[in-house]
Amino acid sequence: MEINILTNYQLIAIIIMVMQMENKQISSKEQVENFLLELKHIINDKKFNINEDFDILLKKKNETDDDAYTTKNTLIQLNYDKNDIIRNLKELKISEYIETLTDVKNVYSPQFWVFIKRINLKQVYIKVKIRSIQNRKIFCISFHFARFQVNNFPYG
Repeated sequence: MEINILTNYQLIAIIIMVMQMENKQISSKEQVENFLLELKHIINDKKFNINEDFDILLKKKNETDDDAYTTKNTLIQLNYDKNDIIRNLKELKISEYIETLTDVKNVYSPQFWVFIKRINLKQVYIKVKIRSIQNRKIFCISFHFARFQVNNFPYG
């Protein structure tokens, strides 16, 4: 009998895949609508300050500078800045919703909401959360060209 032994890397990859499967869900239409209403309410509030109340992660640790799918490189290609991202967040529709994700780095923090928006004929992957409703804080962890074509829109 032959026994296959997994390397540490294979085991870690399997654990990550299982965690990713467990942290995904399709929120109800009402939940997505409520999230979008709250997001737009925060952005449209006169007290909202884009430099203090909006954070964006331009590049993740494992991404390289020449990766065309980083937020930083997508923004360069689109000639976008924070104001353009905020404008696109205000324009998000329920039909562009993909899924809701648990923040695996802090399962007690608010969830990430994932959308695909078509910009300049390309799909842009957007992952955003409201960090704090009371303090009007928004965190966009992803705003980049989609690595793969997405066709599964639960409400689209």
